[in-house]
Amino acid sequence: MESGEKDIRNNKTLQDLVIFNDISTEVKDIEAISKTSEDIDQENQIKLFTELIPHMGKYRYSSRLHNESNAPIKEVKIKIQYPSFLKLTRTIPPTISHVGNKKEEDVSEQIKIEFDELNENEKKEVVLYFNPSDSLEQEEIKSFAAFINKDDYARVINSEPLQIGLKEISIQPKIIPSAQISDFVKNPEIRKAIKSIGLGLEKSLDYEFLFNRLEVVLRAKGFQFIAKDKEKHILWYYGTELESDSDLLVVGQEKNHKLEWIVTCKDPELIIAVITTLMHELKENLLRMGIINSQEQIHDLDCKACGYVLPKFPEKGKLVICAKCGVEQIVW
Repeated sequence: MESGEKDIRNNKTLQDLVIFNDISTEVKDIEAISKTSEDIDQENQIKLFTELIPHMGKYRYSSRLHNESNAPIKEVKIKIQYPSFLKLTRTIPPTISHVGNKKEEDVSEQIKIEFDELNENEKKEVVLYFNPSDSLEQEEIKSFAAFINKDDYARVINSEPLQIGLKEISIQPKIIPSAQISDFVKNPEIRKAIKSIGLGLEKSLDYEFLFNRLEVVLRAKGFQFIAKDKEKHILWYYGTELESDSDLLVVGQEKNHKLEWIVTCKDPELIIAVITTLMHELKENLLRMGIINSQEQIHDLDCKACGYVLPKFPEKGKLVICAKCGVEQIVW
């Protein structure tokens, strides 16, 4: 090999080294490349959660749609299907559409609510409050969610159905000294619920007679008499539910033209069953006695906004103000 060729190769190697050394050795942060919607996988990241719990003598059902992805979904619809023996008393949010039965033979009701969009990592929740009838059927309540995903495909997901229904109760009278009632009520495990109604009749009513109807019902259902305040129209009865072996205190009272049951017990499911049974028996008694002509003349006295019991049963067309949330409303 000639020396000229060797020099050329050496110069070329030197040049390569110089070029390499020109590259900056400074450590720099790597810029994060933002994901486009095409890079985001929404599969299994749109989730529907449901919960059914006893709540102050009612059932509370919640349906929550959670977008855990990093892209929004649109045209969101949540539909809830529930058995027709449940009476829907309150919803959150209040702007929910009632779909009703599509066919006469259907034994379910439906409600739906729509949202334009559910952004990334956002949640939407629908809450329903139900009063059950005295039916002992066990039926299902379930939710469905439909939406358009980031790729403009329609998707539908549904929840696992939850069983709902009253359990049959059998009450055995139990004697308890009136002095022990206070200790029973103060037990931290004890739960309480109140059910209040008013009778929407144009005629004047004998509230002494109506108060006595409460006692007739309690005796018929097997509760033990504890005490009675004739002037204040208050009754105290006690009993044990045989299947669950749970003790119950039931107070019946007439107050401000309201007929009320107050049930205290450790088992919130049992409270719902007892308070529903007592109210059904009272309504049937009022019908048999000719005091009312139909159950449409009986008005629930729960606040339409917060569910709290209203302070009185107002006259027809008159406003009553909720003592808890301050919302004015007309009952009948």
